[in-house]
Amino acid sequence: MMKFLMILHSNLKRLTKNKKNLLLSILMPAVVVLCFGFALSKINGSDIESAIINSDKGSRGQEFIKELERATDLKIYEKAAGLEEVKRKRIAICYEIPENFSELISKGEKPVIISHKLESGREPGNFEFNANSVINKMLMRNEFKSSGLEVSLDKLSYSSSKIEEIGKDKKGMGDMIVLNLIISFVLYGSIGISTELLSLRQQNIIKRSLTTANKPSAIIGGVLAALFILGSIGYSIIFLVNAGLNSSSYLSKAPVVILNLILLQLFSLSLGVFVTRIVKNEGLIVMVLQIVIAITCFVGGSFMPIEFLPKGVTMFSKFTPQYWALQSINTGNALLALVVILFSLVLFTSGTFKVRNFIE
Repeated sequence: MMKFLMILHSNLKRLTKNKKNLLLSILMPAVVVLCFGFALSKINGSDIESAIINSDKGSRGQEFIKELERATDLKIYEKAAGLEEVKRKRIAICYEIPENFSELISKGEKPVIISHKLESGREPGNFEFNANSVINKMLMRNEFKSSGLEVSLDKLSYSSSKIEEIGKDKKGMGDMIVLNLIISFVLYGSIGISTELLSLRQQNIIKRSLTTANKPSAIIGGVLAALFILGSIGYSIIFLVNAGLNSSSYLSKAPVVILNLILLQLFSLSLGVFVTRIVKNEGLIVMVLQIVIAITCFVGGSFMPIEFLPKGVTMFSKFTPQYWALQSINTGNALLALVVILFSLVLFTSGTFKVRNFIE
């Protein structure tokens, strides 16, 4: 055991001193992930300020605006000023609450929000969706009131009513894109693992070590353990830093995400070992791994959500470790990650069967 730890320490020291290896395996992925995370958080977190005119003669229009401001950035204009802004092309669209807004709500009828826009004005987006939601809640409250029940608008929200939105997780699409990017980097890391092993074999570094008192399993185990530890820690830190800076809400899933990243790193290591054993040419190794990883990432749902894939493709998804890792993360079920271990064990056993043959 002591000899194994010494070999492990020696390899960790060697790998961390290799600036090119660190740049390609850790630093470059970190920069790409953090830049994407920052850009996507700004896109997802920002909402275009909407211009609105309140022409309502009752009190419901003001209540509508206050409720809408919880989800939408609003700038309120007088009618003349709002129309002038559109006319001068300073804003693309300005919404107007009609004069009979309160009257229609009281009657249980759905009012129409007027939109003044340029011919090239933007298509309906978040404002229209949020406005429609608020109006529906106001009408629903009216129905309850007519039945003798006083219900506030807050009580009619999804969260207060405990209505589950099937298929819509609290995490944003940007968070999923960044997570899939990290997963892809972990898998493509197998290329670096293979080239590292091939280099050691070509230089006879591992083979010469067999002349010492160390066992072959301890030698190859120390090398592989060093590669595994470096990748696991590196990608876990990348995820945590990005989550802390760009997606704090995603930190709640950190334990299951990190567990799956570590197990995917184990699969990446096993894949690299397996391909290195059966392919001897470095160029061919890179090509084989790129093809295998690209196909499994596509089929497994780490390039795009599985729901978007053709049914003929999704039938093969369960045969990829990416699928099970994503299922584990999305559902929060850590037990599903055990399937990733099975994939790793199959490849690792095949790749390291008879260690001396692997080395030679």
